[in-house]
Amino acid sequence: MEMPPVSDPIKPPAARRPQEALELVSQALSDGDLEAALAQYEGAARLVTWQQQPTAAGEGPDAEVRSALACFMALRLPLAVRIGTVLSAPGLALVICERHTTGTDPDGAHVSYRGHGCAVVRAQPDGSWRIAADAWHLGTEIPL
Repeated sequence: MEMPPVSDPIKPPAARRPQEALELVSQALSDGDLEAALAQYEGAARLVTWQQQPTAAGEGPDAEVRSALACFMALRLPLAVRIGTVLSAPGLALVICERHTTGTDPDGAHVSYRGHGCAVVRAQPDGSWRIAADAWHLGTEIPL
């Protein structure tokens, strides 16, 4: 007899401030928890990264976000985010940040990315905030 899949009984944390949504994504990716990272995005969110992953025909925006975050997680490196500016309007916020990761990837190569990004974060009916659109502009750091 096949057992039904077990779902995680602990729900990912919900952002209570716009910038917290980005911080929770960073923490979840650093911890290797893709589902917790995805929980910070709206179902139809858009995510543009420095390295777009192809989305199969017929797959929606949620597949685009999943693919991009999974690609980053494959590096198995911690992600730091520093919040710069939060521009708020009723129910909506623009969060400008800087993201950084450095370390050794699973193939043993040294990796170091840094760059600015921004996210449009929207208030949800339950009072939490989720990312509606996110842009990551990471570039390879060149050592001096």
